[in-house]
Amino acid sequence: RLGVRIRLFGVDGSIAALRDEKIVDYARRTFASEFALSAEADTRKVHCTDQGVEVTWRENGQEYRETFEYLLAATGRRPNIDHLDIQNAGIDLDDRGMPVYDPYTLRCGDSHIFIAGDVNNDRPLLHEAADEGRIAGDNAGTYPEVRVGLRRVPLAVIFTDPQIATVGMSIAEVGERCRGCFAVGEVNFEEQGRSKVIGRNEGLLRVYGEHGTGLFLGAEIFGPAAEHMAHLLAWSAQQRLTVGYMLDMPFYHPVIEEGLRTALKDLHRKLRMGPEAVDDCMECGPGG
Repeated sequence: RLGVRIRLFGVDGSIAALRDEKIVDYARRTFASEFALSAEADTRKVHCTDQGVEVTWRENGQEYRETFEYLLAATGRRPNIDHLDIQNAGIDLDDRGMPVYDPYTLRCGDSHIFIAGDVNNDRPLLHEAADEGRIAGDNAGTYPEVRVGLRRVPLAVIFTDPQIATVGMSIAEVGERCRGCFAVGEVNFEEQGRSKVIGRNEGLLRVYGEHGTGLFLGAEIFGPAAEHMAHLLAWSAQQRLTVGYMLDMPFYHPVIEEGLRTALKDLHRKLRMGPEAVDDCMECGPGG
């Protein structure tokens, strides 16, 4: 879009924080239609030449070599604890040398040490770090009295185009919790009313619910207005709302959130708590 030739390299085929394979596949195809994408590249060599940065990688059983003007390596950060001699602190460490701690108190074992923010590399997001700092600070200040703090429903947004957002449990976590007794509702934004009107009709939303209770447990979004729908879903998950209760909420017309209602209706039906979807049914509402 900016007139710059780029190639994006991945390692394991994943796209950002997405874990739902159906959405990962959709996102991969969408991005690949705009720029060269090697989502499962085995990078063999990177070195500077007179022409720029030469990258050699293997993909689909073949070796490739390409030269670029610049290389941006977005490989994450390591916690800055190398020079703390933390192995001498008398606390348990995991196989990566990180302190083992309680995520609800931020306390390392039974010690007087508390760990918060990016250093624990659990949820490296600003709002999570703020919560952790408050919990760890309160407990350090009142030690030896240690209390459990409020941890919010996981919420992450990535400002790609289309946007990416994850809320609550991943599909794998839902499967483990429910032992397979869950359902998935979805909506494709390609035919969603408001999205088509504004020319942003690209993407997929999948929502997860538990059989029996009807509880909404999580979602993944790749599509328009994901940052806004993700907040609505996170609030619903934190309030432990059922899918039926969520559908009782108002939905204006025409808005992108009508697509969210379509996904919730699909989930409600698959949980055997709602009616079959009928074409042109005004009960289902316009704009889905």
